[in-house]
Amino acid sequence: MIVDQQREISSYHEQIKYVPKRDCNTKFNLYLLYPDQPKNSSTNYSIHIDIYNKTDLTYWGSWHLSIPFQFLPVNRIATQLFLSSNEQPTICPLSCGIHGKCIAYINKNSSYFCKFNQGYSGIYCQKEHNCSCSFHSLCITSSMCICPMNKFGSKCYLKHSFCQSC
Repeated sequence: MIVDQQREISSYHEQIKYVPKRDCNTKFNLYLLYPDQPKNSSTNYSIHIDIYNKTDLTYWGSWHLSIPFQFLPVNRIATQLFLSSNEQPTICPLSCGIHGKCIAYINKNSSYFCKFNQGYSGIYCQKEHNCSCSFHSLCITSSMCICPMNKFGSKCYLKHSFCQSC
């Protein structure tokens, strides 16, 4: 997802269902759009990537990617994401309030962000919003839901036919 310096998330985002056995050597091409067309030249944007386990919707980690040439209308960014099996304890310097938690980025030493709880957003988890995601899904923002394995769609209300007994 594209975020600005206030950690406001663009309504344009992409989700990938990665299955290691199937997708180990697969390259994914994603196209993320700026929230304003034409792009607001006074705003600095970056890419924020979150990883969740789809079986139980547990959070695994986040990456931060800089957009190098902010003045260009289009950028191509290539990266590889590596998961670590052991979590490194860190002392987070951010105060995220009662609606979030300070998290270290996996790919940036000494770089942190506030991961907000469901129903909140903003740089310090201070903005409240209504969630319209289905039951048992994860609400990231008012326009972004993470669906469990047996559901799909923008708000996770559709069920996969092969999971009727799920």
